[in-house]
Amino acid sequence: MNKQLTIAFFALFLAFTLTQCKSKEIKETKEVKETIETKPEETELVIEFTKAKEGFLSESLFQVAVSSVLPTEKEREEEAKTIAEQKSLNLLKTYTIPNLSDKGKKELREISKEGKIVNKNVSIGGRYFFLYQIQKPNLKRLVTKDLE
Repeated sequence: MNKQLTIAFFALFLAFTLTQCKSKEIKETKEVKETIETKPEETELVIEFTKAKEGFLSESLFQVAVSSVLPTEKEREEEAKTIAEQKSLNLLKTYTIPNLSDKGKKELREISKEGKIVNKNVSIGGRYFFLYQIQKPNLKRLVTKDLE
């Protein structure tokens, strides 16, 4: 009986130990396919606004693209202008000399606020897209070379 009890305890111990051992996890790779249907007229708008070129479009034209999801037209335009001014300032800084003086920084800030929102309230999937453009003669030269 002692021998049978010892074997039973050993079998329980062995079973418990084996169930507690962790084997390497096998990761299953599942391929997820998404089908997105787009209307032909939306495709051009998506390209125009989501892929809009940002930065200098010419010597005198600078552009950034922004979007808003706010409910009213007025709120969207105000938010877009605020975001666009900050975004254009940050992008314009990348074109200036490395150690811009305080005077140069102030002038750059003023330039970033001279822009206008164009193409208002174009909605794609509930998001409204705006282009903000700064137009000024010799703008590129001013930003890249003439600021102190």
